[in-house]
Amino acid sequence: MEAGSTRQTNEDSMRDAILEVRAFTQSVVDEKARAEAKARSEGWTKYAALSMALIALVAGYAMAKGGGCASRVSKDLSEATYNQTQASDQWSFFEAKSQKQMLLETELHLRDVVQDKDKAQRAGLEATVKRYDQEKAEIRAKAETFEAARNAFRKDAEEQTALGAKFALAAQTFQIALAIGGLCLLAKKRWLWYLTLGVSLVAVARLVLALRG
Repeated sequence: MEAGSTRQTNEDSMRDAILEVRAFTQSVVDEKARAEAKARSEGWTKYAALSMALIALVAGYAMAKGGGCASRVSKDLSEATYNQTQASDQWSFFEAKSQKQMLLETELHLRDVVQDKDKAQRAGLEATVKRYDQEKAEIRAKAETFEAARNAFRKDAEEQTALGAKFALAAQTFQIALAIGGLCLLAKKRWLWYLTLGVSLVAVARLVLALRG
């Protein structure tokens, strides 16, 4: 009777052990299945991360182009200021020549009034007046050249400012896309990834428009 009881106890222990092994094996299988299902359901996240890297790269390009425009604007304004200064100097020189010429012409007029007979001196004064005319023409040409350069630099600065604003707008849109993409990877919501791609397309369109000028 005791031997039969012992055998029954051993059989029960063996059965319990087998059940435990089966339960453990099943839990391992279930866990693996859940992991594989999760990997399949979140497999898109690696593509989302890759798209974020690409968006960040293009955003950096847009920012670099905008920075280039800003540098060019600064250079243009500096050149415009220089040419404005040079033009002002030339016009001041022109005014000084004009005043000297006016004095000589006044002296010639007075000589006419008093009927001065000193032809040699008069000829010298008239030659000086003609020389001033020539010098004033040269000065005027230089001043107008500087003004033309000033206007060209100012115009280019205005164009580069407008272009830089376009690049800045594109870069800002890319940054919005990246912010949404960060939330997408954190929350693992696929619809946020689609929204990120949509905003990125808008940013690319703005970048293309900026590149076209």
